[in-house]
Amino acid sequence: MNTVLHGLSPTVADRVVERLRQLGISTLFGVHGANAEDIFDATVRHPGITPVIAKHEFAAGAMADGAARIGGGVSAVLTTSGGGALNVVPALAEAYDSRVPVLALLGTAPRPTVGRGGFQDMLTPPDTIDLAAVLSGVVGAYAVVDDPGALDGAFTAVTDALRRGLPAALVIPKDVQAAPAPDVATTSPPHPRRAAEPAPDDLAERLAELAGAGRICVWAGEEASRLRLRDRVEALAALVGATVVVAPGGRDLAVPGRCAGVTGVMGHPSAHRALAAADLWLVLGCRMSLTDRAGLDALIADTETVHVGSWPPRTPGATDHVPCDDLRGFLDSVIERTACLLTAPPPRPTVRLEHLSTPATAHPLDMRTVIDTIGAHLPPGCAVFADAGNTGAASIHYLPFGDHRFEVALGMGGMGHAIGAGLGTALDTGTRTVVITGDGSFFMHGMELHTAAEYDAPLTLVVLNNNAHAMCVTRERLYFPDTPGLNRFGPADIAAGAAAMFPAIKVFHATDAAGLAAACPDALTAAGPTCLVIDVDPDEIPPFAPFL
Repeated sequence: MNTVLHGLSPTVADRVVERLRQLGISTLFGVHGANAEDIFDATVRHPGITPVIAKHEFAAGAMADGAARIGGGVSAVLTTSGGGALNVVPALAEAYDSRVPVLALLGTAPRPTVGRGGFQDMLTPPDTIDLAAVLSGVVGAYAVVDDPGALDGAFTAVTDALRRGLPAALVIPKDVQAAPAPDVATTSPPHPRRAAEPAPDDLAERLAELAGAGRICVWAGEEASRLRLRDRVEALAALVGATVVVAPGGRDLAVPGRCAGVTGVMGHPSAHRALAAADLWLVLGCRMSLTDRAGLDALIADTETVHVGSWPPRTPGATDHVPCDDLRGFLDSVIERTACLLTAPPPRPTVRLEHLSTPATAHPLDMRTVIDTIGAHLPPGCAVFADAGNTGAASIHYLPFGDHRFEVALGMGGMGHAIGAGLGTALDTGTRTVVITGDGSFFMHGMELHTAAEYDAPLTLVVLNNNAHAMCVTRERLYFPDTPGLNRFGPADIAAGAAAMFPAIKVFHATDAAGLAAACPDALTAAGPTCLVIDVDPDEIPPFAPFL
């Protein structure tokens, strides 16, 4: 759209922002820099998009990742070349492995300086770092806009990858950003991705044939979660008398009383028993990665399994994969056709959630009490992000099922990812978001609390402080008992430090169960950003099956 913003002739940077809006993006996360400043300037002048400046490019990329996971659309991150571009790579790697559509905009050195020693030039290998090679392994599409007239074609090239659920990267030299926008531009939104059309009839007949208490087990994962298919999963399970289990990434699909638990290394024995008892597994939007399926490979090989989703399963054995780009529509058809084949509702299976048996701790607060208490005070409809390690294991295993959204980044498992992802969600949606992380992750990326304070984000950062990389402590003790440990820290008063650094943030500190119960109501509902630090035991064994 060749419009004039605030009396200025539009530039390529203005056109970039207009294309972001066409993709449904309203928040652009990033870190400012010379080679990205023209696009940041365009966002300030455009009424439909809000720029958010993070403290670190990994966190900015995680912010975009979190906003896309919860919002269900495309999100974007903007960095300069050089260190900024390299810092965002781990966040793009998580987005790639977890199939999250994040668009990375990377400003690079002006074209006249490329190949001539330009600052942060990354486009003339082998003399410089090869940016294309660095990014090619973590995005589904990559394009360089080396001429103003190439912008729309480059956007079209990356859009298909985004609509397939993959991150993409667009590299734009600084002088191209500042150049006048070309006269011709694409003003209509990109064509939607063409949906696959699998036939639901055979599946409906098989479900009707097996309908009965527990003969069918529905296994739901992250794709179904991001599409918010909880009501459809519950309707289908009720229709055919199925039990339901969920992968860690599909945890917020669980309905109490119907769900037998979470699968995988951090899951529930009852979930695995429900799968073992079923004659048919209907797997909906779950990649069946090792963290999803650990302990189930023998069953997979011997059980009739129908897998439906955009991406095939990551599992050995005979699994019938039904490629499906419209999981919601497919389930609607299956439910409708199965209902026509049933004459009476089947009995509801009995479901009892069982937890892993973990050794007791003498510490005033054990992880189950911590997560149960947090879960009891979660605001309705909030989003919860859990970080990797003991914190993630405890959250996946113990958090009560409810109406909150739940996300955990298990693709790369990068520590601190939840901090950025939760903050990005809070800023993009304006609704309360709770991040549950550990002190190790806090020391990596906890300074994004400054970003939360700057933007008055509705974020609650929960830090479980055990002065250690506690999962590594456990692994040292179990697998290297004769080697001195490396993963215990000197004590740190995170609560006092955060309160002193960020006076605008309400900080709470809990050392026992009574103090935690008293702190949670305010910490999880007060306006603006809050921080809740909870002292836990570095030697507590988490609910992680390989350790038990």
